[in-house]
Amino acid sequence: MIFALLHTLLSRLLLLLLMIIYFIPTLILLCIPARWRYESKLAFWIIYGFYWLVLKCSLLPITYVGAENIPNEPVIFASNHQSSFDIPLVGQLTKGTPHVWLALAYLMESPILRLILPRLAILVDTNSKQKAMRSLINLIRLVKDKNIHVMIFPEGGRFVDDEVHEFFGGFVILAKKLGRPVVPVRIFGANKVYPPKSFLVRWYPIKVVVGKPFVYQEDDTDEAFKQRVYQWFLDQKE
Repeated sequence: MIFALLHTLLSRLLLLLLMIIYFIPTLILLCIPARWRYESKLAFWIIYGFYWLVLKCSLLPITYVGAENIPNEPVIFASNHQSSFDIPLVGQLTKGTPHVWLALAYLMESPILRLILPRLAILVDTNSKQKAMRSLINLIRLVKDKNIHVMIFPEGGRFVDDEVHEFFGGFVILAKKLGRPVVPVRIFGANKVYPPKSFLVRWYPIKVVVGKPFVYQEDDTDEAFKQRVYQWFLDQKE
């Protein structure tokens, strides 16, 4: 318990220093119009640096397996979701390439996220099929024929029980409409390190497994493709 507390305090202190350093760059990024923001390599290298530094500030052992499976083209990163720590864990895989997140609309209840999310994410209301589809259409318009990765948590929420829960089908629609490969990412251990509403950052090794891309084939059905990707997640073991 004492070790966990010391680890948490040191990690939080480093993170606070990082926030102070990034305060002005963040303000500048938020002021860049969307039509330029997603074409700015400098902006996304700054964001990538933030991901990298957040992971370093955690003082945790983090292992990536299979990163060589990421093709040199715009993809859809689909990851399980255990903790807010998943964002830098998956974000680091972009290596500074422009990307956009799909985020749940309820996160706008946070005053801080309300300023940031609309500029880095497309908001999705999973309680309404119409609104969710409208969000996917907006996302397709934003990234079509552009070198912008799509970042998505297909479970539609955070789960801390070490299980992979049923996927929503949004990533399937994106894979079919955009003609892009889906790169599956299975995270192990983030739920033990930093579960929702927890202050303590527990010491636990994190493993991030990157699978080979899945491509929507002409003879695929939406359900078959979704289950094929979902099965890959079930097959991964810590």
